[in-house]
Amino acid sequence: MPGVSARGLSHGERRQLAVNLTRVLALYRSILDAYIIEFFTDSLWGTLPSSWQEALDGLTPPQLATLLLGMPREGEEIRYRSVWPLTLLALKSTACALAFTRTPGFQTPSEFLENPSQSSRLTAPFRKHVKPKKQHEIRRLGELVKKLSDLTGCTQVVDVGSGQGHLSRFMSLGLGLMVKSLEGNQRLVSRARRLDQELLQALNKMDKRHPKICATGVTASRSGPPAATGSGCPSGPTGPRESCGGFLQLGPPAGPTGGDTDSARPAALSPGARLLR
Repeated sequence: MPGVSARGLSHGERRQLAVNLTRVLALYRSILDAYIIEFFTDSLWGTLPSSWQEALDGLTPPQLATLLLGMPREGEEIRYRSVWPLTLLALKSTACALAFTRTPGFQTPSEFLENPSQSSRLTAPFRKHVKPKKQHEIRRLGELVKKLSDLTGCTQVVDVGSGQGHLSRFMSLGLGLMVKSLEGNQRLVSRARRLDQELLQALNKMDKRHPKICATGVTASRSGPPAATGSGCPSGPTGPRESCGGFLQLGPPAGPTGGDTDSARPAALSPGARLLR
C-alpha cells in the first residue's frame, strides 16, 4: 500500500503534512481516535451518517478491508455493491494520501542489526516483556525527555497514562530521572507492579552474585540526591486520584545520556542503576 515517507520531505513539506494530518484528525476524531472496544461500548455505528451505514452494512471484515485498502487478495476483484457516498470516499482517499508508508524505505536501525528482536542500546532488564517497536520508542522518547530535562533544569517527570510502566522504568532506573507514573486502568497498574517486582528480584540476585559491583554503584549514587526509601524501584503506576508524592529519586546520571540517534552504544545507566547491566 503506497504512503508518505517523511524522509524525502523538506522542512516546509513536513510542516504542511503535519497541518493536514491535524485537520483530518480533528474532523474525524470520533472515528479515528476510537478503540475497537468502543465500537461496542459507545455504539459508534449509530454515530455514522446513515449513508455510510447503508454502504457498509453487511460487509464482512475481509470485504471491508479490501474496499478500504484497495488491496484485493489473489484472484479477488474490488467490487462495490453500491455507490459509496462522496464523504466516505473522501475519507478513504485522504487516509491513503496521508498514511505513512508501511514499506521500509530505509536500513534497519543499527540497534537491531545484531538481533532484530532486541535493541543493542537497551540493557536486558529494559528489553524484557517489551516488543522491538516499543523498545525503540521508549529509548528514543526516554532520551529525548532526558535531554529536555537537562536543558530546562527539570527535576521531576510525570508519565501520564504510563500503562505497564516500561517507559517510566527506563527513565527512572536507566536515565536517572525522578519519575511519577499515573495510570487509570487498574489491570495495567497491577501488571506494572508485577514487572516492578520482577526487576526487584533481578536486582537482589545481582546483589548476591556481584556484591562488589553493587557496592560500587551504591557509593557512586551517594553523591547525588538522597535515594527514595525502600528498593529504589517504582511501586507501579498509581491511579489518577492518588497523590503525586513519592517521586522516585536516584543518583545523578553518569554524564550526558541523550546521545546521537546514530550511536551504537547502549543508553547510559545512572550510577545507582549500574546493577542492571
